[in-house]
Amino acid sequence: MITKTKLGNFDLIIVERENIIIELMNYGATIYSLKTPDKNGIFEDIVLQYENPEDYLNNSIYLNSTTGPIAGRIKNGILEVNNEIYRLNKNDHGNTLHSGDLALSFKTFDFDYNEGIDYDEVNFFYQEKQLIDYGLVVSYKIYDSKVEIEYQAKPKKDFIFSLTNHGYFNLSGNLKSDIKNHLVKLNTNLRHDIDDFLVNNNRIIQEEGVYNFTNKKRIGSTIFELEEDPKMGVDDIFFYPQNSLDSPMAIVEEEISGRRMKVYSTMDHLVFYTHNNVNNLGLKHLDGHKKHYALCFEAQKAPYGFSDNRTQKIIIEKNQVFKEKIIFEFI
Repeated sequence: MITKTKLGNFDLIIVERENIIIELMNYGATIYSLKTPDKNGIFEDIVLQYENPEDYLNNSIYLNSTTGPIAGRIKNGILEVNNEIYRLNKNDHGNTLHSGDLALSFKTFDFDYNEGIDYDEVNFFYQEKQLIDYGLVVSYKIYDSKVEIEYQAKPKKDFIFSLTNHGYFNLSGNLKSDIKNHLVKLNTNLRHDIDDFLVNNNRIIQEEGVYNFTNKKRIGSTIFELEEDPKMGVDDIFFYPQNSLDSPMAIVEEEISGRRMKVYSTMDHLVFYTHNNVNNLGLKHLDGHKKHYALCFEAQKAPYGFSDNRTQKIIIEKNQVFKEKIIFEFI
């Protein structure tokens, strides 16, 4: 069942399936709320949510939003595409994060929706003319046990595209606990070397230590090991050279609630982030805003400036189509 309502100045589309209730907001094509049942069948929120809806206008952590057109960091805000130089505004220690003022997280989308038997679908539409001319469709397909997000963009000149969803997940339900007891497994141990400002250094590290998640482990142990690190947790880019929808990029579970989630994508990189940085905007179910209350699994293309013959291309040529998927499966 799909219903539409107003949330202040935003439109909210609510989709209810057997095991998923999701609310999508037209501002930023954002996941506003996502509820799944625990092992006792009780539906609870499993994503962070601002207490005040108007705070999404100041969403400095890109909470659950469509992020792009270029997710990640661009050193010094300077982008070169086929000998054309673009200078983006610097919003992160002299670099550009998540496309700066081009960020889709702060754009209002048109939308439509369709009810179906196997799945319901909500489509968001945006036309960008600020720097380059491209049309974008963000489609959410909601099944009984998964949310599939598909991105399609068609530029009128060559440009870089690497879109993601910046979902902040906490499987305890209604933020009953932080994420330290969540168990995480990643299907790679290849991690980008990054500088002090989290910009990639064009080098891949084969991890065997604290950043190796190829065997399931409790994320609290990693956060503890990194408590003296400037990042205060994990905020790293992992590389999946052979990635496909046949294998999950990440698996996470929370034992008390019994919830498990698998993350799939057609893209070959994943930013794994443990909610180390917070703003002063209050969260629902939580007194204020505290760090380490969510896990982010941001599937995307290679970071700008990375060169490796195993990676997918990041430049989409004029009138060609960027078409990629991210799937969150709840089991």
